[in-house]
Amino acid sequence: MRQSHSGDGVAAHILIVKKLDEEMRLTEEQRFFFDIKGYLVLPDVLDEDIVERLKAYINILETAPQSLPPADRGLPGGPAAELIDHPAVMGALEFAIHENRDKIRLEAAHCSIRTAGDTPPLGPHAGGRTVNPNYSYQYHDGCIFAGMTRVVFELNPVSHGAGGTYFKPGSHKANFPIPPAVKNIGHALFETYGCPAGSMVVFSEAVCHSSAPWLDESRPRIAIFYAYNHINLRHHKPAFNPDVIAGLSEPRRRLFHEVYHRLWDTRAERDPVGVHRASRQGAVR
Repeated sequence: MRQSHSGDGVAAHILIVKKLDEEMRLTEEQRFFFDIKGYLVLPDVLDEDIVERLKAYINILETAPQSLPPADRGLPGGPAAELIDHPAVMGALEFAIHENRDKIRLEAAHCSIRTAGDTPPLGPHAGGRTVNPNYSYQYHDGCIFAGMTRVVFELNPVSHGAGGTYFKPGSHKANFPIPPAVKNIGHALFETYGCPAGSMVVFSEAVCHSSAPWLDESRPRIAIFYAYNHINLRHHKPAFNPDVIAGLSEPRRRLFHEVYHRLWDTRAERDPVGVHRASRQGAVR
Protein backbone atom coordinates (compact mmCIF):
# COMPACT_ATOMS: atom_id res chain seq x y z
CA MET A 1 0.00 0.00 0.00
CA ARG A 2 1.24 3.46 -0.89
CA GLN A 3 0.57 6.45 1.39
CA SER A 4 1.04 10.05 0.41
CA HIS A 5 0.16 13.37 1.97
CA SER A 6 -1.20 16.52 0.42
CA GLY A 7 -0.50 20.01 1.66
CA ASP A 8 -3.75 20.13 3.63
CA GLY A 9 -2.71 17.18 5.77
CA VAL A 10 -5.25 14.75 4.30
CA ALA A 11 -3.76 11.31 3.75
CA ALA A 12 -4.32 9.30 0.58
CA HIS A 13 -4.14 5.52 0.66
CA ILE A 14 -4.12 3.59 -2.60
CA LEU A 15 -3.35 -0.07 -3.08
CA ILE A 16 -0.67 -0.37 -5.73
CA VAL A 17 -1.81 -3.94 -6.49
CA LYS A 18 -3.29 -3.24 -9.92
CA LYS A 19 -4.36 -6.73 -10.90
CA LEU A 20 -7.24 -8.76 -9.58
CA ASP A 21 -6.68 -12.49 -9.29
CA GLU A 22 -6.95 -14.75 -12.33
CA GLU A 23 -10.74 -14.99 -11.97
CA MET A 24 -11.07 -11.20 -11.67
CA ARG A 25 -11.94 -11.34 -7.99
CA LEU A 26 -10.49 -9.09 -5.33
CA THR A 27 -7.21 -10.28 -3.87
CA GLU A 28 -6.91 -11.09 -0.19
CA GLU A 29 -5.16 -7.76 0.37
CA GLN A 30 -7.86 -5.83 -1.49
CA ARG A 31 -10.65 -7.55 0.46
CA PHE A 32 -8.96 -6.62 3.73
CA PHE A 33 -8.52 -3.04 2.57
CA PHE A 34 -12.18 -2.71 1.54
CA ASP A 35 -13.45 -4.26 4.77
CA ILE A 36 -11.40 -2.08 7.08
CA LYS A 37 -11.69 1.16 5.09
CA GLY A 38 -15.09 0.88 3.42
CA TYR A 39 -13.73 1.78 -0.01
CA LEU A 40 -11.18 0.62 -2.56
CA VAL A 41 -9.35 2.27 -5.46
CA LEU A 42 -8.34 0.04 -8.37
CA PRO A 43 -6.12 1.92 -10.86
CA ASP A 44 -6.12 1.27 -14.62
CA VAL A 45 -9.16 -1.01 -14.79
CA LEU A 46 -10.28 0.38 -18.15
CA ASP A 47 -7.99 0.60 -21.14
CA GLU A 48 -7.49 3.80 -23.14
CA ASP A 49 -9.83 2.77 -25.95
CA ILE A 50 -12.95 2.31 -23.79
CA VAL A 51 -12.12 5.45 -21.78
CA GLU A 52 -12.04 7.56 -24.96
CA ARG A 53 -15.24 5.96 -26.29
CA LEU A 54 -17.00 6.65 -22.99
CA LYS A 55 -15.91 10.29 -22.95
CA ALA A 56 -17.08 10.79 -26.54
CA TYR A 57 -20.40 9.13 -25.70
CA ILE A 58 -20.93 11.29 -22.61
CA ASN A 59 -20.21 14.40 -24.65
CA ILE A 60 -22.97 13.44 -27.09
CA LEU A 61 -25.35 12.64 -24.22
CA GLU A 62 -24.74 16.13 -22.88
CA THR A 63 -24.93 18.02 -26.18
CA ALA A 64 -27.02 16.05 -28.70
CA PRO A 65 -28.72 12.99 -27.15
CA GLN A 66 -31.39 12.88 -29.88
CA SER A 67 -28.67 12.11 -32.42
CA LEU A 68 -28.14 8.73 -30.76
CA PRO A 69 -30.22 5.59 -31.33
CA PRO A 70 -33.03 5.29 -28.73
CA ALA A 71 -31.20 2.45 -26.95
CA ASP A 72 -28.20 4.73 -26.38
CA ARG A 73 -29.99 7.85 -25.12
CA GLY A 74 -29.03 7.51 -21.50
CA LEU A 75 -26.93 5.58 -19.04
CA PRO A 76 -26.13 2.74 -18.96
CA GLY A 77 -26.47 2.52 -22.73
CA GLY A 78 -23.92 2.77 -25.51
CA PRO A 79 -20.37 1.89 -24.44
CA ALA A 80 -21.41 2.42 -20.80
CA ALA A 81 -23.21 -0.93 -21.05
CA GLU A 82 -19.80 -2.58 -21.03
CA LEU A 83 -19.31 -1.36 -17.46
CA ILE A 84 -22.49 -2.94 -16.07
CA ASP A 85 -21.03 -6.41 -15.65
CA HIS A 86 -17.36 -5.65 -16.23
CA PRO A 87 -15.35 -8.50 -14.66
CA ALA A 88 -13.67 -6.12 -12.20
CA VAL A 89 -17.07 -4.77 -11.15
CA MET A 90 -18.61 -8.18 -10.63
CA GLY A 91 -15.51 -9.43 -8.84
CA ALA A 92 -15.90 -6.62 -6.32
CA LEU A 93 -19.68 -6.91 -5.98
CA GLU A 94 -19.64 -10.66 -5.47
CA PHE A 95 -17.51 -9.91 -2.42
CA ALA A 96 -19.36 -6.80 -1.24
CA ILE A 97 -23.01 -7.74 -1.90
CA HIS A 98 -23.46 -11.43 -2.72
CA GLU A 99 -21.42 -14.20 -4.31
CA ASN A 100 -24.41 -15.07 -6.53
CA ARG A 101 -24.67 -12.32 -9.14
CA ASP A 102 -28.37 -13.13 -9.62
CA LYS A 103 -28.84 -11.44 -6.24
CA ILE A 104 -27.21 -8.20 -7.38
CA ARG A 105 -29.12 -5.41 -9.09
CA LEU A 106 -28.12 -2.10 -10.65
CA GLU A 107 -30.56 0.55 -9.48
CA ALA A 108 -29.09 3.91 -10.50
CA ALA A 109 -26.55 5.41 -12.90
CA HIS A 110 -25.39 8.94 -13.52
CA CYS A 111 -22.45 10.87 -14.88
CA SER A 112 -20.69 13.60 -12.93
CA ILE A 113 -18.99 16.35 -14.94
CA ARG A 114 -17.20 18.82 -12.69
CA THR A 115 -15.18 21.90 -13.57
CA ALA A 116 -12.89 24.08 -11.50
CA GLY A 117 -14.75 26.47 -9.23
CA ASP A 118 -18.04 24.59 -9.17
CA THR A 119 -20.02 23.84 -6.02
CA PRO A 120 -19.74 20.27 -4.64
CA PRO A 121 -23.13 18.54 -5.00
CA LEU A 122 -23.04 16.75 -1.62
CA GLY A 123 -21.25 17.26 1.68
CA PRO A 124 -20.27 14.49 4.11
CA HIS A 125 -23.05 11.95 4.66
CA ALA A 126 -23.62 8.38 5.86
CA GLY A 127 -21.35 6.63 8.36
CA GLY A 128 -22.25 4.93 11.64
CA ARG A 129 -24.30 1.85 12.35
CA THR A 130 -27.97 1.79 11.34
CA VAL A 131 -30.86 -0.63 10.92
CA ASN A 132 -31.47 0.76 7.41
CA PRO A 133 -30.23 -2.14 5.27
CA ASN A 134 -29.18 0.18 2.45
CA TYR A 135 -26.58 1.74 4.79
CA SER A 136 -25.90 -1.18 7.11
CA TYR A 137 -22.51 -2.88 6.76
CA GLN A 138 -22.68 -6.46 8.07
CA TYR A 139 -20.36 -9.43 8.46
CA HIS A 140 -21.67 -12.97 8.93
CA ASP A 141 -20.26 -16.46 8.41
CA GLY A 142 -17.20 -15.33 6.48
CA CYS A 143 -19.12 -12.97 4.18
CA ILE A 144 -19.80 -9.25 4.22
CA PHE A 145 -22.87 -7.35 3.09
CA ALA A 146 -21.85 -3.79 2.31
CA GLY A 147 -25.36 -2.46 1.65
CA MET A 148 -25.81 -0.29 -1.40
CA THR A 149 -22.43 -0.18 -3.11
CA ARG A 150 -21.20 2.49 -5.49
CA VAL A 151 -18.83 1.86 -8.37
CA VAL A 152 -17.21 4.95 -9.84
CA PHE A 153 -15.23 5.05 -13.08
CA GLU A 154 -12.86 8.01 -13.29
CA LEU A 155 -12.48 8.85 -16.99
CA ASN A 156 -9.94 11.63 -16.52
CA PRO A 157 -6.86 11.57 -14.29
CA VAL A 158 -7.59 12.70 -10.74
CA SER A 159 -4.85 14.51 -8.84
CA HIS A 160 -4.77 13.87 -5.13
CA GLY A 161 -6.80 16.45 -3.24
CA ALA A 162 -8.13 18.02 -6.45
CA GLY A 163 -11.75 16.93 -6.15
CA GLY A 164 -12.07 13.16 -6.08
CA THR A 165 -14.49 11.63 -3.58
CA TYR A 166 -13.48 11.89 0.08
CA PHE A 167 -13.98 9.10 2.63
CA LYS A 168 -13.87 8.78 6.39
CA PRO A 169 -12.35 5.27 6.55
CA GLY A 170 -13.82 2.87 9.08
CA SER A 171 -16.92 5.01 9.65
CA HIS A 172 -19.10 2.25 8.18
CA LYS A 173 -18.38 0.35 11.42
CA ALA A 174 -18.61 3.29 13.83
CA ASN A 175 -20.68 2.72 16.98
CA PHE A 176 -21.26 6.40 17.67
CA PRO A 177 -22.57 9.24 15.51
CA ILE A 178 -19.89 11.29 13.77
CA PRO A 179 -19.39 14.52 15.78
CA PRO A 180 -20.08 17.69 13.77
CA ALA A 181 -16.57 18.94 14.55
CA VAL A 182 -15.01 16.15 12.49
CA LYS A 183 -17.69 15.91 9.80
CA ASN A 184 -15.92 18.05 7.24
CA ILE A 185 -13.47 17.01 4.55
CA GLY A 186 -10.73 19.21 5.96
CA HIS A 187 -10.47 17.02 9.05
CA ALA A 188 -7.45 14.71 9.23
CA LEU A 189 -9.67 11.61 9.49
CA PHE A 190 -10.84 12.07 5.90
CA GLU A 191 -8.94 10.43 3.03
CA THR A 192 -9.05 10.95 -0.69
CA TYR A 193 -7.13 9.63 -3.68
CA GLY A 194 -5.37 10.38 -6.90
CA CYS A 195 -5.57 7.97 -9.83
CA PRO A 196 -5.03 7.66 -13.58
CA ALA A 197 -7.86 7.72 -16.12
CA GLY A 198 -9.70 4.41 -16.30
CA SER A 199 -9.51 3.75 -12.57
CA MET A 200 -12.39 2.28 -10.56
CA VAL A 201 -13.44 3.32 -7.07
CA VAL A 202 -15.73 1.00 -5.09
CA PHE A 203 -17.29 2.03 -1.81
CA SER A 204 -20.02 1.00 0.58
CA GLU A 205 -22.73 3.62 0.92
CA ALA A 206 -22.39 2.96 4.66
CA VAL A 207 -19.01 4.71 4.86
CA CYS A 208 -19.08 8.47 5.41
CA HIS A 209 -18.18 10.11 2.11
CA SER A 210 -18.37 13.47 0.41
CA SER A 211 -17.87 15.30 -2.82
CA ALA A 212 -15.28 18.07 -2.85
CA PRO A 213 -14.55 21.20 -4.90
CA TRP A 214 -12.92 20.35 -8.22
CA LEU A 215 -9.64 22.24 -8.29
CA ASP A 216 -8.00 21.03 -11.49
CA GLU A 217 -8.21 23.85 -14.04
CA SER A 218 -6.57 21.77 -16.76
CA ARG A 219 -9.40 19.27 -17.16
CA PRO A 220 -12.87 18.45 -15.79
CA ARG A 221 -13.75 15.53 -13.62
CA ILE A 222 -15.71 13.06 -15.74
CA ALA A 223 -16.93 10.11 -13.72
CA ILE A 224 -19.65 7.50 -14.17
CA PHE A 225 -21.39 6.41 -10.96
CA TYR A 226 -23.29 3.11 -10.76
CA ALA A 227 -25.24 2.14 -7.63
CA TYR A 228 -25.68 -1.58 -6.99
CA ASN A 229 -27.77 -3.26 -4.33
CA HIS A 230 -29.04 -6.63 -3.14
CA ILE A 231 -32.05 -7.98 -5.04
CA ASN A 232 -34.20 -7.65 -1.88
CA LEU A 233 -33.47 -3.93 -1.43
CA ARG A 234 -34.06 -0.62 -3.15
CA HIS A 235 -32.78 2.86 -2.33
CA HIS A 236 -33.34 4.73 -5.60
CA LYS A 237 -36.62 4.89 -7.46
CA PRO A 238 -35.87 3.29 -10.86
CA ALA A 239 -35.55 5.96 -13.55
CA PHE A 240 -33.90 4.14 -16.43
CA ASN A 241 -35.02 4.79 -19.98
CA PRO A 242 -36.97 1.64 -21.00
CA ASP A 243 -35.47 1.80 -24.50
CA VAL A 244 -31.97 1.71 -23.00
CA ILE A 245 -32.73 -1.35 -20.86
CA ALA A 246 -34.46 -3.10 -23.77
CA GLY A 247 -31.33 -2.59 -25.87
CA LEU A 248 -29.07 -4.41 -23.42
CA SER A 249 -28.07 -8.04 -23.76
CA GLU A 250 -30.16 -10.52 -21.77
CA PRO A 251 -27.41 -11.21 -19.19
CA ARG A 252 -27.13 -7.47 -18.51
CA ARG A 253 -30.92 -7.00 -18.31
CA ARG A 254 -30.91 -9.53 -15.47
CA LEU A 255 -29.22 -6.90 -13.31
CA PHE A 256 -32.28 -4.62 -13.62
CA HIS A 257 -34.89 -6.75 -11.87
CA GLU A 258 -37.22 -4.87 -9.58
CA VAL A 259 -36.84 -5.67 -5.88
CA TYR A 260 -38.23 -9.11 -5.11
CA HIS A 261 -37.89 -12.17 -2.95
CA ARG A 262 -37.17 -15.22 -5.06
CA LEU A 263 -39.29 -17.60 -2.93
CA TRP A 264 -42.39 -15.42 -2.74
CA ASP A 265 -42.27 -14.19 -6.33
CA THR A 266 -41.87 -17.72 -7.69
CA ARG A 267 -44.80 -19.01 -5.63
CA ALA A 268 -46.94 -16.02 -6.60
CA GLU A 269 -46.36 -16.69 -10.28
CA ARG A 270 -47.22 -20.36 -9.83
CA ASP A 271 -50.22 -20.02 -7.50
CA PRO A 272 -51.07 -16.46 -6.44
CA VAL A 273 -54.24 -17.48 -4.58
CA GLY A 274 -52.44 -20.18 -2.61
CA VAL A 275 -49.62 -17.85 -1.62
CA HIS A 276 -52.10 -15.24 -0.42
CA ARG A 277 -53.96 -17.83 1.63
CA ALA A 278 -50.76 -19.21 3.15
CA SER A 279 -49.49 -15.75 4.06
CA ARG A 280 -52.78 -14.91 5.82
CA GLN A 281 -52.41 -18.08 7.88
CA GLY A 282 -48.92 -17.03 8.88
CA ALA A 283 -47.17 -19.93 7.17
CA VAL A 284 -45.83 -20.94 3.78
CA ARG A 285 -46.60 -24.50 2.77
